[in-house]
Amino acid sequence: MNFSSFCGRAGRSLCAAQAGAQLFFTVAATQVIFSAEVAALPHGDPRRELAAELVGACLARLDAAAMAVAALAVALLFIRIRVNQSRAQLLGSKASAPGAGAEPRAAISPLLAGLCALGSAFGTTPAIHAMRLAGETRTARFGAMHGLSSGLLLLEMLLFAWAAIRPEKDAAPAVR
Repeated sequence: MNFSSFCGRAGRSLCAAQAGAQLFFTVAATQVIFSAEVAALPHGDPRRELAAELVGACLARLDAAAMAVAALAVALLFIRIRVNQSRAQLLGSKASAPGAGAEPRAAISPLLAGLCALGSAFGTTPAIHAMRLAGETRTARFGAMHGLSSGLLLLEMLLFAWAAIRPEKDAAPAVR
């Protein structure tokens, strides 16, 4: 495996791992922390408040990881593109360098996922926390913010998954 292939595989692996972490958070962690028994507790119960704070803290860390993974995946893709361009120049033509077809468009998916995480980290999550502190947990706006937060997380997960499995434009083996 050459450096270009390594960059491509590393970026895809990071995106797959992040999609998996988000799936785990959605399916397992939040369900365990904010179980049906906890949800049935009255508003203001310390156990219910603690569960909500734990989910929020986990989401903040997940958002930070998503932003870091998105930045690394995009950087690795552009490094790969640059390495392939240099290889093509050394070989004398782009046609003679398989793998040189890696396109900047492939960065769109992880970039958008990172922007979703940014919106969650600096938009919805702090708004939900502020509303919780103000005791506004029974409002339509609070429900809408939770819906937006869930939607952003789902979109991030799908974008990272697509970045991990998307087909290559030029799937020919790289020149060694």
